[in-house]
Amino acid sequence: MYSFPVEAGEDILKKGLVNLECDGEAFSGALYLTTGRLVFVGYLLDITHKYMEDVPLAHISEMTRGKSLFIIPNVLNVCTIKDKKLKFVVSGSGEWLAEINKQIELIV
Repeated sequence: MYSFPVEAGEDILKKGLVNLECDGEAFSGALYLTTGRLVFVGYLLDITHKYMEDVPLAHISEMTRGKSLFIIPNVLNVCTIKDKKLKFVVSGSGEWLAEINKQIELIV
């Protein structure tokens, strides 16, 4: 159901089910950490309207953890160098943050 084209030499390192808030829209889907990108694949309303957000790791300018409902620490906020703001509601947001940072260090 959730699929995206993997580039030559790219490996998927982590996958998880998430909700994404971006540009006033909310999507349910899957978040993938690859050796070079952060990729979200989801659907709006039904499985006929696919949405994909693809962020090269080198384009991430800032990442922070946050809370949903002001108490649950399950939010990962990502800001890109083009000032695009992505808010992922994901289980294990601290683990995601650590693994993304570790991969960014490897490519910089």
